[in-house]
Amino acid sequence: MSSQVEEALRSQRASWSGISARILKNGVGALPRARPRRIYIFGVGSSHFAAQLSAHAVMSFGDTPWVYACNSLAVGRTVKPTREDWVIGVSHRGGTPSTREAFAHAARSGAFMIWVCGEGAQVPSEARMVLETCPLEKPEPHTVSVTGAVCAITTMLVGPRALEQWELLSKIPDPDFEKVRANLPSAPQVILGEWEGEWLAKEVALKLMEMTGAPVRPFGSEEFFHGPKFSVGASDVFWQIAIKGDGRADEIAARAPALRVDVLSAAPLDWINALVELQWSALAVALNLGKNPDQPGA
Repeated sequence: MSSQVEEALRSQRASWSGISARILKNGVGALPRARPRRIYIFGVGSSHFAAQLSAHAVMSFGDTPWVYACNSLAVGRTVKPTREDWVIGVSHRGGTPSTREAFAHAARSGAFMIWVCGEGAQVPSEARMVLETCPLEKPEPHTVSVTGAVCAITTMLVGPRALEQWELLSKIPDPDFEKVRANLPSAPQVILGEWEGEWLAKEVALKLMEMTGAPVRPFGSEEFFHGPKFSVGASDVFWQIAIKGDGRADEIAARAPALRVDVLSAAPLDWINALVELQWSALAVALNLGKNPDQPGA
């Protein structure tokens, strides 16, 4: 019998085209006609990583260069929206206190407020637009809700070009899971990647910690060589997310990573395939270690 995490992973590609088509049909018309001065996206945990990846993708499309992502706790401190801005809060179940507090704080500025969540989740009264992504995921290692949030946000801000990419991504087969399990007997100690690769590293490290309890450490490639490298032993297991242009990629590859996931194209959403492969890899490690992925920390 497959786990709920595995069932979610097997369903997520089919969900993207549906989310994207629904957002394009029902959501975009509710946006203000005036272009925003800035767009802020925030959340915590996986929602924060989804916010960072969404901002990266939207800017990569080239039409909206003023998109910023941050942790919810930065709102009101280092990030202060104004009435000319759009503010997007991301929370799958809708109940994260720090995100709701940040959303309420931003709303007092008069900004246009957008809430991204799972279907039927809690919605703050300050939200002027709600983007629902997928049915609420039961276990804590969220998967489709992460990619679903990116799908919803990029479609809303980019439009038909994003829909086209999501439809193409939904047709790509998932990796051979049994082969993935055979190649990954244990958890890594370190995961490295640069730019969007760093946020992918943070997300998959979180998935591994949730499902296995292993203390996985994610770093940006350049950051790793400025201190963290001295804390890593010769026998420690690496995973590498290889992004074109990463000046440290060859040095990381020389350390013989147990898993190397390549982002081969600079297209705005091509890293999604790397994220899916990493999600499957995290699940494979959990099962190989005899862990129940539906029960974090068990």
